[in-house]
Amino acid sequence: MVLGTLLIVINTGTGSAQNVHLSGGPAATTIPAIPVTVANTPLPVSISGTPTVNANIGTPNVNTNGTPTVNVNSSATSPVYVDADRSARNGFNASCFTGNVDPTYGQAGCTLLSIPAGRQIVIETISCQAELYAGHGPGDVQLIVPNTPFAPGMPDHVSHLLTLTKQAGDATLDIWRMTSPLRAYGSAPAQGSVDVGVFFRADPTLPNPQGILCTISGYMVGQ
Repeated sequence: MVLGTLLIVINTGTGSAQNVHLSGGPAATTIPAIPVTVANTPLPVSISGTPTVNANIGTPNVNTNGTPTVNVNSSATSPVYVDADRSARNGFNASCFTGNVDPTYGQAGCTLLSIPAGRQIVIETISCQAELYAGHGPGDVQLIVPNTPFAPGMPDHVSHLLTLTKQAGDATLDIWRMTSPLRAYGSAPAQGSVDVGVFFRADPTLPNPQGILCTISGYMVGQ
């Protein structure tokens, strides 16, 4: 049987030709890459189904015209988190101790943190430990957070009332504690800084020590 030979001539645009022989002999000659130019750009492309597109073209420019709809899939098992406050956070931890209450009114306080002028903070956690005379609980515990008024008549601060529970004690001293997640917002006006503080009250007729230590953690926002 005699095998025929097929001669194919491909014009690559350079004036040269390549011969491809289909026969039972040696492998065919490799055809070089042919450049393709798309003249009618931008070229409309319609994609249906769920295709996989791999792009390896350096750093392309993507232009979007009109108002496209972007859908983000989020579920309870694989949620997409969005930080409405700020994507970049400047975290802080701050503590203060009131010392003993005064012997007249039974009050004490301390400054946890100074918010710089024009800045905002978000408090996420608070922990407190109070020392009180045995058999007596705290009269009042407050976290005081300053807030720049956004409208006439708004208060310049808010007070978060804190609840402590007894943890340990002996014949003369009781320990009261609390740790709680929190979402408190504080801000300072452009004119100057303001302080986040703790207010504590106990029975002034009882012997000391009677004071409280508190710690807050969170992050600062704004530039």
